[in-house]
Amino acid sequence: MNKANFPFIAFGLGLFLMGVLFKTGATDPGAELVLPLLTVLIISEFGFIVMAVAVFLGGQALVKNSFEIVLAIVTLLCGMLGVEFMLIGVAHWPGNL
Repeated sequence: MNKANFPFIAFGLGLFLMGVLFKTGATDPGAELVLPLLTVLIISEFGFIVMAVAVFLGGQALVKNSFEIVLAIVTLLCGMLGVEFMLIGVAHWPGNL
């Protein structure tokens, strides 16, 4: 696998994980959870880490290789998904700030 392909794979995985969180009601902190709290936190953390790696590798590929608009858009979308995973995890964390 080429490192430049990882953001595309991570974006698909991130969409799937966000779909799971959305479908189970985890995106609304006030709603009752279908999944256990620990599962929501693990999915959020895993999604954030995968998206962070995708942004890093996508940015690195954009700097080293020629600029590709599709890779830049996917990298940007991975960054946005990563922020959303972080916000969901922080919102569900017990005793959040």
